[in-house]
Amino acid sequence: MKSKSRKLVKSFKSALIAAASSMVMTGAFAASIDGTTSVRVGGKVQSVDVAAHQVTVVNAKGATEAFQVGSNVANLDQLKAGTNVVGMTQRAVRLTVLDSSTLAAVPSPEGDQTVASVTRVDRERGVMTLKDTQGAELTVQANSPKAAATVVPGTRVLVDVVSATPLASGQALR
Repeated sequence: MKSKSRKLVKSFKSALIAAASSMVMTGAFAASIDGTTSVRVGGKVQSVDVAAHQVTVVNAKGATEAFQVGSNVANLDQLKAGTNVVGMTQRAVRLTVLDSSTLAAVPSPEGDQTVASVTRVDRERGVMTLKDTQGAELTVQANSPKAAATVVPGTRVLVDVVSATPLASGQALR
């Protein structure tokens, strides 16, 4: 009887260890959702490629960014280096769902990450509205509406700009 009891205790311990490992793995590999968002970009014009409708600017942090300009922008050839411009472009983002037991997440010091809470989810279109810790709103179009449908308002996420290089679809400079 004692050997049966020892085997049962050993099996129970093994099951607890497996369950604990599973919980740790779940936290380490949190769910992520890839999508796009519109961001405001601006800076001083460094160069203009009229044929490709692409403008390269140096932003306030000194980083160089290139983005597409809409074909509706007239006289792009007259845009000179050193001119301050502002526009909107699409950027790829990755939302990582934060575990509710995580008290705080630290965004990167480079400014390409922020912590936000989901305020609204349009499950049919896969669009989520987020509010960051400073109160700014951000709208994210999920690449997979099914993934967005798994998120509920109040969920905290780490918003990560996947690449500082914008996507090919930009809007006109204003």
